[in-house]
Amino acid sequence: MTPLALRELFPALKTWTWLNAAASSPTPQPVLDAMTAHLRETAERGDLSYPRWAAFKDQVRARLARFLGATADEVAFTPSTSFGFHVIAQLLKARGIEEVLTLEAEFPSTTLPLLYDGLTLRGVRARPDGRFTVEDVEAALTPRTKAVAMSVVQFASGFRVDLDGVSRLCREKGLTLCLNAAQGLGQAPVDVKRLGASFLAATSHKWLMAGYGVGVLYVAKDWLDAVPLPFGGWLSVEPQEQFDAWIHAQRQDDAHGFTARGTRFRRQASALEAGGGAWVGLHGVDAALGLHEALGVQHTLTHNVGLQLHLREGLRRRGFSPNTPDEPASLSGICVVPVQGAPQEVVRALIKDANVVTTARGGGVRISTHAYNTAQDVERLLAAVDRLGVRPR
Repeated sequence: MTPLALRELFPALKTWTWLNAAASSPTPQPVLDAMTAHLRETAERGDLSYPRWAAFKDQVRARLARFLGATADEVAFTPSTSFGFHVIAQLLKARGIEEVLTLEAEFPSTTLPLLYDGLTLRGVRARPDGRFTVEDVEAALTPRTKAVAMSVVQFASGFRVDLDGVSRLCREKGLTLCLNAAQGLGQAPVDVKRLGASFLAATSHKWLMAGYGVGVLYVAKDWLDAVPLPFGGWLSVEPQEQFDAWIHAQRQDDAHGFTARGTRFRRQASALEAGGGAWVGLHGVDAALGLHEALGVQHTLTHNVGLQLHLREGLRRRGFSPNTPDEPASLSGICVVPVQGAPQEVVRALIKDANVVTTARGGGVRISTHAYNTAQDVERLLAAVDRLGVRPR
């Protein structure tokens, strides 16, 4: 599939110049069709096909695992990226890890769950040009630092960290690598095994183009084997055990009843799903993965870098200064530029004047290009900037 062929699958793009994938992507028609078909089935047949749904969920899990370079046993569906980082925090603590290094500009779904769960965070300051280097990460480590948690792509600048370099550093220092791929999954290749990542959390509605509602969590097998999962439910045991309320419990009977203590769950990430899931969202994820497989994520990244260089050249010609350098090796589909006045007012004006959708983030206007965007979208934005008299700060 080519980017132009993908573009034809988005009804919203007939009305809007959507430069906002970093917040969310519009729903492509195949994703809508898959979700609607499932809802239609529930309207006409209820849950008579539940066994087939359960098998389908595992098929989607295996497909997603291949997309991440993982195995199916290591992948769970969650409500959100933040939820995933709460799980990560509990598993880190269970292994005695107390201090985690992260980046100053991280999205709160990385930092707040870790802080709330009692971990100490060590922050790496951004360089004046907005970059984070592997050397800066290494210099910020302390003897107490045992893990590194960072986003594949920074939400407030689009800076794409040198994951290969960070991976090497973590291997050399014996550090656990935890990735937030909310801004990366679907626009930048991520292979968790090649990177040696122990954890990854992400979401469905941004670059994955699968709509709202599904989170993604990867937990490496060595962690599943070594550390008990922090919670579970009736679907966390083996299928043949799911209707036994006291399975694996140590039970002591007495004259009036009995006492039960303890149980155990499967050593699979899916045990975290615990109970019934978001079936509609899973159909959306499955359809979206088909689009990404047809496109190729590396091709998406190449496409985005080309659009971003075109965008940044036009912005710099007008005096704007993106908050990270125009280096292809660290570019993603995100550009943030400071503007005069309130960025949110500029965002509203672009929507009202030209149907151009962006977001206010990182102290400026965030402009996101994805595989479904074109150079004409960039030109429409730049023309609207000129027409509205938007000026650099």
